[in-house]
Amino acid sequence: MSETRAKGKADKGPFDVSRKIPLAPAAAETLQNAVRQLTAVDSILDAHIDRHGQLRISYDTSRVGIRDIEAWLDSAGIARATGAWWRLKSAWYRFLDQNAHANAHSRGGACCNRPPSASGRSGDTGKIG
Repeated sequence: MSETRAKGKADKGPFDVSRKIPLAPAAAETLQNAVRQLTAVDSILDAHIDRHGQLRISYDTSRVGIRDIEAWLDSAGIARATGAWWRLKSAWYRFLDQNAHANAHSRGGACCNRPPSASGRSGDTGKIG
């Protein structure tokens, strides 16, 4: 994806995702500074703190992933929820983001557009009789 979209544009790119990240309680000023730093990154389309104290963030997975966002939050001194559900969900987000990034940068085409053929056989493979 060589083109860059303007932030806040209504159309969604093929690798754009939205995530909710539960945060540990922190000072409002600290959270707002972190949001400002995150929204300054080109690949992050939107970021804000909702009324439940969760970071709602939209970003382009072809260029940034949840691991990067977690690292930025760590460097800003903002902790995330520590429950088992969030750990599972975070691992799932990491898998999805890594897969989307790999697909975005793949040079090969789809491998499953033609079924495999039996070598040395004619075109009647699978026919009965």
